[in-house]
Amino acid sequence: MVAVASLALGIPSTSAFPPAPHQTLFGVVRDELGNPLALPKSSVVLEVPGSPAVTAVVRDATGVDGNYQLTVPMDSGLTASRYKPSALFPAAAFTLKVRIGTVNYVPIEMTGVNGLVAEPGKTARVDLTLGVDSDGDGLPDAWERSVLAAMGRNGTLKDVRPDADDDGDGISNLREYMAGTYAFDPADGFVLTAKGVENGRSVLEFLALRGRTYTVEASADMSGWRPVGFAMPGDATNAAERTQYLADDVKPVQVRVAPGTTTEDRRFFRVKVH
Repeated sequence: MVAVASLALGIPSTSAFPPAPHQTLFGVVRDELGNPLALPKSSVVLEVPGSPAVTAVVRDATGVDGNYQLTVPMDSGLTASRYKPSALFPAAAFTLKVRIGTVNYVPIEMTGVNGLVAEPGKTARVDLTLGVDSDGDGLPDAWERSVLAAMGRNGTLKDVRPDADDDGDGISNLREYMAGTYAFDPADGFVLTAKGVENGRSVLEFLALRGRTYTVEASADMSGWRPVGFAMPGDATNAAERTQYLADDVKPVQVRVAPGTTTEDRRFFRVKVH
């Protein structure tokens, strides 16, 4: 809506612009060992100089959209003053913090942070990692020390590199940290195994870890991937309504994937951990 007011007495015209749609930030807050944060009275706080903070509670359960969701009011950037005190201008300076109780922590890593270049009405995934990262490689010191101790090595933190594969299982240390598997055990990597076919449905198995959420995707050419429904033990024979699985224990899990289309002569599968 544009409102114009003018008089012959020389009063300048003024224009009012509609507020831009909010931006939504979401993702996973992890502790220094890579586990999704599940502490009471925890929240994610976005601060912009001169504006009230925007806060979102960190949920106990982690889904495909993470364990927090932050709605950020935005301004069109065309007016001299903000339509709302907590509005965020495009490209405004900001700080993201994690508040546990009354203590604020600045994350050592924020993946997807480029999405914070303010785009009205858009969503951006920003995962946050807590802890101390003294060598600045994206892996918390506590996690790196646990790897060194488990492998019986006397090296320094710099010896545990995010792109290395210390246990030789084909999965980098950084991916092991994100998935919650052990970077010192070649038999513990996050592996997807095809167990066979039951009633026209592919049966897949993987190790699920408590607190993490898993989704299944399929592809005909390993190029374009799409989510697929699946069933688990205990579900009806033809059920395929699940789109995600939140693990409440550490155990191998089998899923029965919904059949593909009649034009697909083969399908590839992958499982994503959130």
